[in-house]
Amino acid sequence: MPVHIAVLHVATRILAVMALAVAANAHAQSDYPNRPVRIIVPFGAGGLSDNLTRLFAKELSERLGQPFVPDFRPGASTNIGAAALAASPPDGHTLFVATIASNALNKWTYKKLPYDPDGFVNVGMLAVNTFYVVVRPESPFQTVQDLVRAARESPKGLSYGSHGNGGANHMITELFRTRAGIRDLLHVAYKGPESHVDLMAGRTDFMIDGAAINHVQAGKLRALAVAFPKRWPTQPNVPTMAEAGYPDVTISTFFGLSAPAGTPAAVADKLNAALRAIASHPEMDKRLLAMNMMPMSMSRTEMNDFIRAQSDKWGPVLRSLNIVFE
Repeated sequence: MPVHIAVLHVATRILAVMALAVAANAHAQSDYPNRPVRIIVPFGAGGLSDNLTRLFAKELSERLGQPFVPDFRPGASTNIGAAALAASPPDGHTLFVATIASNALNKWTYKKLPYDPDGFVNVGMLAVNTFYVVVRPESPFQTVQDLVRAARESPKGLSYGSHGNGGANHMITELFRTRAGIRDLLHVAYKGPESHVDLMAGRTDFMIDGAAINHVQAGKLRALAVAFPKRWPTQPNVPTMAEAGYPDVTISTFFGLSAPAGTPAAVADKLNAALRAIASHPEMDKRLLAMNMMPMSMSRTEMNDFIRAQSDKWGPVLRSLNIVFE
């Protein structure tokens, strides 16, 4: 066979394969979803992530015509839920509530993860919130400076709760400890809202957390500062950590949706379009602010870039803290 004819045959086969791939993607997008979609939530039921997931699940169900159902897999600083996602079929019918812990922090703090956060197909963002330094109402600490002074002078060290070893609560509190010159703090790791219960009961001294703001609004906890570059819109009277003297003790905790590696781009694009349409609804801003969150709508490329930037920001910090888990 002449060389030019052989080359033509190869090119024809390549074009045919490309056409089949385009057709398969188009079919996947038009057919998706064709059964209920599971959303793995790496936290316990009843918290902020639960409320946020249910809000978007309801909207996605109405928009895409299939139930989107939360599946709670708390524990191990989101690693249990993330591992469940990694083991799921890459067809878009299992999603995961991505967070700063699962997708940006854990790879720096765990020697070995049961999943590859950089391999997930990031679908779209839901919202962003931040953390607050909180104490019980009757606590003697009226300011962050009061807390720091007591922590430095305490012979046993003050105690704080988190949602798990290596999680965002743990990491930012340890960053705060180092920046404030506190030698020791007792870290108590929980799997979920029990951390708030023990703080309100006086079994721990303070916490740096986002979901605890609900208890602040109910009068069950008191906020000393917000770990955000500027005052949060729903808590304008709470000073920032910069105002308290610790400008780099800040964190923007995000919630998004990720899918298993290998999920078709057409499926991810369809989900992203649905999420951005939901976020553009004028009532969504009000509903998120009522949850002490702010909307965060991004393209898939923007989400990838944002998560990469968060990982790059926290990597050196976490290495300097030398916190490593098995």
